[in-house]
Amino acid sequence: MKCLNCGNEFEGNFCPECGQKADMGRFTMKFIFENLAAAIVSRDGSIWFTLKNLFTRPGSMIVDMLGGKRKKYFSPFPMLFFALTLYIVITSFTSGFVLNDAFDELMITDMEQDPEFGEEAHKEATMAFMRLFQQGVAFFSNHYTLCYLLTLPLLVVAARACFGKSNRKRYYWAEYIIAVVYASVIVVLFRCLVKLVYPFAPDLSMTIGFLVAPLVIIPALTACFRKMLGFNVAKTAWRSTLTFILYYQMLGVLVLIGIVVLAIIYVHKNG
Repeated sequence: MKCLNCGNEFEGNFCPECGQKADMGRFTMKFIFENLAAAIVSRDGSIWFTLKNLFTRPGSMIVDMLGGKRKKYFSPFPMLFFALTLYIVITSFTSGFVLNDAFDELMITDMEQDPEFGEEAHKEATMAFMRLFQQGVAFFSNHYTLCYLLTLPLLVVAARACFGKSNRKRYYWAEYIIAVVYASVIVVLFRCLVKLVYPFAPDLSMTIGFLVAPLVIIPALTACFRKMLGFNVAKTAWRSTLTFILYYQMLGVLVLIGIVVLAIIYVHKNG
């Protein structure tokens, strides 16, 4: 028979050139569920095996991967997209972390009616920026996965800058990306847990959600980078803290640039 993948003619159950099975029928729901189950429970590059190691021995797992032992682990970016997909699914069934619209509108109305608030032009500009800020928070909450992916390169740059010159010489950019992506999987999965709590305890869930950044990103970076860099826990945690601070400083600069651009556009439109 002829292999549907590489075109090689052969006899038997598997193509000797590419290894694909001889019997490759159409996709069915049975095929989808069987492959999903295999991806979750199999030890050969499975999601479950990788998750178990990510939460029990993340540093050793990353050292294994950088050393060439990769077959038994789920690749980093598919793992991240799996975690983000899980986050999206959970978010679709729970409420997001958005500002209370009614409260915000009430606050804006009170400020508009306050005679001591200031001149009319200043009041209008402030109201415009407050509404813009509210829309920005809502966009981040509703498009967390997109925002996180777009800013992930900043976290890689911050990690490479803060983990020392000698390690920049030892490891390529791509190898830093591997550790940062796996650390990000931990962060996203923690946010999934926070989302699950929201329907039962919204105030507690929102409080924890705002604390995710310092309380989860720093330990996740520490766990994933410690053995790779050869630092002790305290030194890795300190460098991870610097990475976190630099990451948010860069985010702050981007936000400031965005505010300046929007202000220029607003002034231009309103003379």
